[in-house]
Amino acid sequence: MTAVIKEQKNFIAEHRPLQESKEREVMLSLSDCSLSFGEVQVLNQVNLDVYRNEFISILGPSGCGKSTMLRLMLQLLGPDKGGQVTYTSSDLSLGMVFQKPVLMPWLTAVQNVTLPLELGNKKKFTKQEAREKAESALRLVGLQDFMNHFPHQLSGGMQQRAAIARALAADPTVLLMDEPFGALDELTREKLNFELLRLWESPETSLSSIVMVTHSIQESVLLSDRVVMMSPRPAGVTDVIQVPLPSPREAGMEELPEFHYTVKELRKRVKHL
Repeated sequence: MTAVIKEQKNFIAEHRPLQESKEREVMLSLSDCSLSFGEVQVLNQVNLDVYRNEFISILGPSGCGKSTMLRLMLQLLGPDKGGQVTYTSSDLSLGMVFQKPVLMPWLTAVQNVTLPLELGNKKKFTKQEAREKAESALRLVGLQDFMNHFPHQLSGGMQQRAAIARALAADPTVLLMDEPFGALDELTREKLNFELLRLWESPETSLSSIVMVTHSIQESVLLSDRVVMMSPRPAGVTDVIQVPLPSPREAGMEELPEFHYTVKELRKRVKHL
């Protein structure tokens, strides 16, 4: 074994999640969560805590159940008997951003963001309040000049910004993201990565934590505090790697040795899945 490989192994080992993380405040928790659709088992004994003020990325093979985990967190699905999804924070509220923007083509950007705020039997906002929150969210994502544009008049990156604004308008404390930038070109994706970090760190949003499913190892390392590794189906959590990059994250950190070591380690683990 070369000295470089030894150095890499030691570096990664030193930056695994610490046991003292148990002392941090947990926002939500998955405990022994298995899930089957008919005879097909998708998840197997998944355990994961989401802490306050952290960014988590979830990596794993295609079709292993990463998106299903997010739906468990949202309680759109329930785990099999014996599993439990627990909301442990009194101020917890969840937002969701999907891979595709899913905008209503007959509504403008501001109308698309306003729509979910006006739905439901227990409306939290008046029509005027919903409009003001929608406009504020669109300004946060840089779409203040495109509020009255329809989806077909927006680029793919702009449409995804509108989808993020729609989630932010409801003031979530935890934002769940299912490969939100997977369909975008590399330049747009990189720009939105840093926009996402800016929104997460901004005092103008309610965001405390973000959980993002991604297939990009580099993206997971650049954005995250922790990277959760999932096994093939039936999926379980095989490892959790702490990313040793300093915060706040900035462009150019891809050149740091910490970035390269962590990417190499994750690539090696992905190959053995």
